[in-house]
Amino acid sequence: MVDFKKIDEMIEIIENNQIPEGKTFNEFVIEFFNEVKTIPLSKYLRTKGKDKRLPKIMNSKKAGEVLIDTKKDDEIQTFLKRKGYKEIPELDYKAVMLLRKTDLFSNWKKLILYFEGAGTVQEINNSTKPTLLPQEVEILENYLKKELNITEQEFNWLISKFSKIQKDKEMLKALKKLAR
Repeated sequence: MVDFKKIDEMIEIIENNQIPEGKTFNEFVIEFFNEVKTIPLSKYLRTKGKDKRLPKIMNSKKAGEVLIDTKKDDEIQTFLKRKGYKEIPELDYKAVMLLRKTDLFSNWKKLILYFEGAGTVQEINNSTKPTLLPQEVEILENYLKKELNITEQEFNWLISKFSKIQKDKEMLKALKKLAR
């Protein structure tokens, strides 16, 4: 049975960047994952008005999942040992922002980069985004212009507006509501 009171308390702890006394961060996020894995967490957070902290809370859940899967995966544990970690490294609220819905190995590669000081969370996340080849860019541009039946000038206007909308979550939500 789902204990929503406990989940709400754990969410508040995450929102305040805290760790419960007597627990490590890793133990806490594993417990959090186990509590919320059976509910649609993002929908629950939206109904509670917790939209602003949604990424941090969702990534804390993902951290619990990654840690549980890591304990079961001998290859990942061997990879961590080769990188100098005898035990699974202790995560924190900054490190969990690196986690994505990708494979376990990719998540740990990014975490190791962060632990080694290879960059900030944003720099590491940006560095792992795939870049398109010039031919791929041209193919995509031509496809969009043809499908939308727009000129080069209209296409440039669209791209600049889309870029601005993507950066502003409130604007994106408003546009999605209007486009229904």
